Amino acid sequence: MFTNHTTVTLFCSKKLGREKVWTRHVLHNVNFHGTDQLLNGDKEVKRREEYVIRVPAAELEQYVDAYSWKALAAEEIHDFFTFAKGDYIVKGIVEDDVSSSTEILKFHEAYEITEITENLRASSYSQHIKLVVK
Repeated sequence: MFTNHTTVTLFCSKKLGREKVWTRHVLHNVNFHGTDQLLNGDKEVKRREEYVIRVPAAELEQYVDAYSWKALAAEEIHDFFTFAKGDYIVKGIVEDDVSSSTEILKFHEAYEITEITENLRASSYSQHIKLVVK
């Protein structure tokens, strides 16, 4: 059950020739929670902050898989989105368009996607895509 109804903005990128284009997509009713971890090193203990985001199936109407995303023409990329490692999630609604990852990282709560797990073959109630972000 998704009880944490958070709104996030996804910034996904697509390479068009030599240029990397960023598109913005707002997703509602996602589950966003943290998983703080302590990592023991040889001489020190470090804190590792990761967050898990679960995007419910209801928010995936415009979602395409990575293969389909690569095949989209430049004029179609604003109508669809995908999730890829290295793309970004920002908590809340972002109205600004961006042209680089540097611009995205200026937002207060910007997180980079590090893991993606598609759980779309589950029951219709629990279908979602799980993202791990840092």
